[in-house]
Amino acid sequence: MVLGQPIHRFEEVTSTNAVALDLYHEGASEGTLVVADAQTRGRGRLGREWISPSGVNLYCSYILRAGNREWISWIPLIASMAIASAIQTKTKLNARIKWPNDVLIGRQKVAGVLAETVSNNGEIQSVILGIGVNVNMSKASLPSSLYCTTTSLSEHVAESIDRNQFLTRLSGELNVQYQKFWNDGMSDIIHEYLSISDTIGRRVIAYLPVGGPVDGWADGIELDGSLRLRRGQGDMAIIRSADIVHLR
Repeated sequence: MVLGQPIHRFEEVTSTNAVALDLYHEGASEGTLVVADAQTRGRGRLGREWISPSGVNLYCSYILRAGNREWISWIPLIASMAIASAIQTKTKLNARIKWPNDVLIGRQKVAGVLAETVSNNGEIQSVILGIGVNVNMSKASLPSSLYCTTTSLSEHVAESIDRNQFLTRLSGELNVQYQKFWNDGMSDIIHEYLSISDTIGRRVIAYLPVGGPVDGWADGIELDGSLRLRRGQGDMAIIRSADIVHLR
């Protein structure tokens, strides 16, 4: 199995995750890749819109058929590692990861991941792994609400980047991380994740899906990919899902 084969290319879709889900139900094999030039309803984590203008960025989704609750939470994390590695290889930029799966250049977001599970009778059957990378989008095209928090690769290398070449590199890096995950010990993967994490060691606020915000120092990563947060009294909070804000 090779992630990124076969490839289904489209000029415009609602979202690549939606198309990949349809292909999954039609029997598409693991590793199948959906790529679009534009999305009309691109989505990010927590129901946010993913700005998806035509002809400038990378919007793609991979079908991962294996389902196992013990590893499912690591899929967004290993995807962010693959994105960061692809960026560093192709552009020499120092890409870092904001837990769980945002990829940053400096303090601005350049890429994100949306992993959606497919279940049958409560059993996870598949993961649709969506990836968006701002490749050649100009800051001038961003809405004012995102201008200070979002960037693109071309803004930092001062030249246009070949999206197809970047996609090839991304698929290669994702293959490496996916195979490591299945075949290597978790300690090696966690060590690699921590080495490019922009969150660990910082004071952060975690806005939880239920309940109030939790603040503390990001202390490490659990075996299931959760964030370990050390609070003021020294007690630990385990964060499995949250919107994280880095504090200066």
